[in-house]
Amino acid sequence: MKIVVYGAGVMAQYVKESIINSKNEFVGFVDPLGKGDFVNLKGENSNVEYDAIIDFSHFSLIDDVLEAGIAKKVPVLVATTGHTEEQLKKIEKAAELIPVIKATNTSLGVNIVNEIVAFATKLLKDFDIEIVEKHHNRKIDAPSGTASTLLEIVKENLNDGNDYRTVYGREGYSKRAEKEIGVHAIRGGNIVGEHTVIYAKNDEIIEIKHEALSRKMFSDGAVKAIEFLSGKNAGKYTMRDVLGINK
Repeated sequence: MKIVVYGAGVMAQYVKESIINSKNEFVGFVDPLGKGDFVNLKGENSNVEYDAIIDFSHFSLIDDVLEAGIAKKVPVLVATTGHTEEQLKKIEKAAELIPVIKATNTSLGVNIVNEIVAFATKLLKDFDIEIVEKHHNRKIDAPSGTASTLLEIVKENLNDGNDYRTVYGREGYSKRAEKEIGVHAIRGGNIVGEHTVIYAKNDEIIEIKHEALSRKMFSDGAVKAIEFLSGKNAGKYTMRDVLGINK
């Protein structure tokens, strides 16, 4: 499979390595700032041959990414976060024409942790629940997309999840409310990524934690995901589909 990568940063370099190691063909990086092999896939670059797109660029480029996928009728993995509601609707619309995965985290392990958290929350719904994520000091969004996904999963698996208030960080002198979920973001050094869901009640604490030791796990998972999409009909798929987890 010939794969083009949107983005030319650190993660894109890892994706290139994972593509080559998986015996697929790396076509090139697409970067509007001129740091890649192509500025875009339009005009004189419209004849570039590719069978799939992996997007590790920036949410602002989603229109270009989707247009390139639709133009060639190839699968697209969107691994960026921070999209607006309008952009998310465009992704949904594109999935009517081509196979698409929109993933906040392409690590296979993290997506398994999502399943564990869903199950654990149903059993521990009477516990206080807090989410803590840690990343390197260059990460610009907080909380991380993965932490936001964990928050969604927790709320979905509480009997009255919509009634819970989300508190981002804490300050002041008020005590923790009963129906409250805390989300905390830590930034420092070169932390690749760490996510912990804490369940606490009375004299016991249960923690579900995932720690990334290398960005390679994200790139390997991204390649697994795009391989899964190869040959699929148009539609919006998830990392759950890649893992073979049925609802």
